[in-house]
Amino acid sequence: MSDKHDGRHIIERSQRVTEMIRPSLRDGDVRRAVRASLSAQHQVVAEETMPLLLDELVIGEHGRIDLALVTESTHGFELKSDHDSLTRLPRQMHTYSRIFDFCTLVVTPRHLAAARARLRRGWGLSVVEVTAGGEVRYSPIRSARPNRAVRAEELVQLLWRAEALAALEAVGAATGYRSKPRTDLWDRLCEVIALDELKTIVRTALRERRGWRDGTRRHASDAKLRPEDMSSRFLARRVRAPQR
Repeated sequence: MSDKHDGRHIIERSQRVTEMIRPSLRDGDVRRAVRASLSAQHQVVAEETMPLLLDELVIGEHGRIDLALVTESTHGFELKSDHDSLTRLPRQMHTYSRIFDFCTLVVTPRHLAAARARLRRGWGLSVVEVTAGGEVRYSPIRSARPNRAVRAEELVQLLWRAEALAALEAVGAATGYRSKPRTDLWDRLCEVIALDELKTIVRTALRERRGWRDGTRRHASDAKLRPEDMSSRFLARRVRAPQR
C-alpha cells in the first residue's frame, strides 16, 4: 500500500513540475493553432462554398462561441486555454448542441483529463499543446459526430432581422410580418420552413455577411437568398430578391 501511495505521489509531483515548466498557452495561441489547422483542411473550391471561419460568433441571447466554421454544414468550436476553466462547459455544450451541426471542444493538456470526463456524447475533442521543439500544435483526439439536437427556434436566432424577413419574403410568408420585431419573424420562420431548409438559409446569410468584422461587411438590408442556395427545388422556384 505504501509503495502504491509513493508511486502515485511521484506521478502527481511529476505532473506538477511539467505544468510549471511548460509554456502557458493563452487564448490567442489556441485560436491561431485551430484556425491554421482548419484553414489547411478546408480548401476553396468555389466562391459560394468557400469555408468561412468566424471568431466570437454571437449566439442569440446565450453568449458567443469562440470559433464557428461554415461549410456545407456548421461546426462550433469551444476553446479552453490554460487561463480558462471548465466551469461553464455544461451550459455551453447544452446551448451549442442546439445550434451547430457539429461541435468540438479544444483544450490544452491542462484540461484534457477533465474534458474527457465531462464531454457530451457526440462532441469532438482536440488538444493544442507545445511540442518538444516549441511548436504549438493542434491535434484531434475524437471526431465530432452529426448533432441531432439542433432546434429550429435556437438556430434562427443567428439571423439578423433583415435576413429573417428576406427568408419570409422568399417563401411568400412575409405578409403581416414586415413591421414585426425579429422575434416574431423567427417564430414565423419556424412555422413555415423545415429545419434542413433553415440550416441552408442560416449558412447563406452568414456567407452574405462575409467581411462584416473587418469593416467591409454588407448592410443587413442587403440580405438576399438565391435559388442556387436552396436545397429544396420547390423553395428555389419561389426565391426572389427582397424588395428595396
